[in-house]
Amino acid sequence: MPNSLDITARQTLFLLRGAGSTRKITFASDWQTREFHQQSELENYLEQARVQRQRAIVVVDEEGLPEVLAALRGKARPERAFRYGILLVAADPSERLKRDSTPEILDVVSEKEFKKGGPELHLLRALRQLLRVEARSNSRIGQQMLEKLNEIFIDLSAERNPQRLLATILVKAMDLTLATGGLLYMVQETDGELYFRLRITNDQSDEVKFQHLSNKVVENSVCGYVALTGKLLNISDVSMLRPMSLPQYHKSVDYSDSDKMLSILTIPLKNSRNEIIAVLQLVNKMAEEGAHDSGATAFEDEDGSLLTSFAAQAATCMENVDLYADIQRLFEGFVKAAISAIESRDPSTGGHSERVAKMCVALARATTECEVGIYRSVKFKEEEIRELEYAALLHDFGKIGVREEVLVKAKKLYPYQLEGIRDRIKICKAAAKIAYLEKRLKHGGAEPSFEREYQQRMKEIEAYWEIILAANEPTILKKESIETLDRIRSDQLLLPDGAQISVLSEDEYQALAVTQGSLTESERLEIESHVRHTYQFLKMIPWTKDFRHLTEIAYCHHEKLDGSGYPRGMSSHEIPLQSKIMTISDIFDALTAADRWYKEAVPTEKALAILHDEVTQGKLDPVLVELFVEKRIYELTQPKEMNKVA
Repeated sequence: MPNSLDITARQTLFLLRGAGSTRKITFASDWQTREFHQQSELENYLEQARVQRQRAIVVVDEEGLPEVLAALRGKARPERAFRYGILLVAADPSERLKRDSTPEILDVVSEKEFKKGGPELHLLRALRQLLRVEARSNSRIGQQMLEKLNEIFIDLSAERNPQRLLATILVKAMDLTLATGGLLYMVQETDGELYFRLRITNDQSDEVKFQHLSNKVVENSVCGYVALTGKLLNISDVSMLRPMSLPQYHKSVDYSDSDKMLSILTIPLKNSRNEIIAVLQLVNKMAEEGAHDSGATAFEDEDGSLLTSFAAQAATCMENVDLYADIQRLFEGFVKAAISAIESRDPSTGGHSERVAKMCVALARATTECEVGIYRSVKFKEEEIRELEYAALLHDFGKIGVREEVLVKAKKLYPYQLEGIRDRIKICKAAAKIAYLEKRLKHGGAEPSFEREYQQRMKEIEAYWEIILAANEPTILKKESIETLDRIRSDQLLLPDGAQISVLSEDEYQALAVTQGSLTESERLEIESHVRHTYQFLKMIPWTKDFRHLTEIAYCHHEKLDGSGYPRGMSSHEIPLQSKIMTISDIFDALTAADRWYKEAVPTEKALAILHDEVTQGKLDPVLVELFVEKRIYELTQPKEMNKVA
């Protein structure tokens, strides 16, 4: 007989039912044999074999077969059923084989043949058959486990939240190995020393506990030993660890939420640079799947192999999530830098983009939660809300391409233009005085009419200055003021050398004649061009799939439903819903912003009234405006004292 089969036979438990057909059967002295008479005895022996991971072959006659089958099927775990089998002693083996296909029966032999020449040959045949069944079953289980691992790896690869990923890794590892408890340490190197930075624990409950810490890794614990050596440790019985040797079970570091610690399986998780980034520890393997109170047993070698494969994939997923987080932080840093660049050119709009983004996110969530109306089917994903948030943060970046003097223009005239007019006013006053003095010299003295004429001219010129100052304010200009400006422009003042001068140039007149605001038509178009600049800038960035609509959302934030918006004059069905959300938030913040020196902040009540007017005119989405008001989105960015809306 082959040596390997002989070794396997000595490791197998042979159980003989004491009955007439099987009485007085003797076995080899070095084999493990037991005789039983009651079903309870058989069940005890089977339990012993299960705990010790032994194969068991039961020798039974036809009379005792039902009792044995009941014991086997009641005690054997389904995935471990291949470790148990029956050698049936029957009166007519061939007839029995024809009419019976019981899977637990390994072989059928007659009583005469079984006793003739010793039973070892028949038992070895049954054992060989048991090994064949075991091999086939191992192949089947391997395929099932491979499919399960693939499902787990797909779930891990799809997770982008670092905390959820770590929790999933721990729970799935416990599930794969039937562990009743486990912990996961995140490891970080600082100044050449390893530290445990985060501890995640679970005890087969729904709650996964997180604990932030900063403990230096030392060898006097199982987790510390694995973190420093990079070796897998499979400890079948913690109590058998030798004193004064490494590693040692340390309650303050290793898993300690169980009343009794028996077995520990600990493995390091390494990144692509072979650096240890985490330590995974599983404890107390369940003796029966799903039976938490069935007692604990040791982890098998195949658990270690399985966990090694799992740990490699888990570490890759953790590294990918870290990389994704690094990219996210890089992008957020870029966004903040872009906003800082915009605000450095236009300090008056400081905080505008952040406030708009905050309101956009809140309004998008309110739209998602809406269960009635035309938007009840709209359910923004978290990725889409984040895309809207970034689009809102970057929606005004194109202002970096607008001339700074136009961008920060607070009055109708630029400071240098007003200074030029002031100088001309002075020149005109000096010219009037020179003309007055020349008349006096020419006529040999002061004539009352000369003095009156001079004073009248001085008052007129000073009145011009006051009118220009008043018209320079970005308020609504009345028709009478425009007529006065027209008269000032046409008034030609005579200089001492005979030349004529006008107080206002054509450009200055056009600027002062603006009826509302501070921008001329050309300047307004230049400001509006910031949308195109934003688009040209954003479209050059190779956005990820999550942000593929960001450029278009930002591009449409000044479009109106009736086509009166800019830069493309789009109508309602052409404008993305996210852009409609941003338009409302942008208008409200522009009206109520208190940090713009060229205008006073509009009260919240009046700003909301303006939004409703825009709805009435068909410019803004009525449902979104209603949600904006109903959910009090505007309160997110407004001081409390400004939020008292009637």
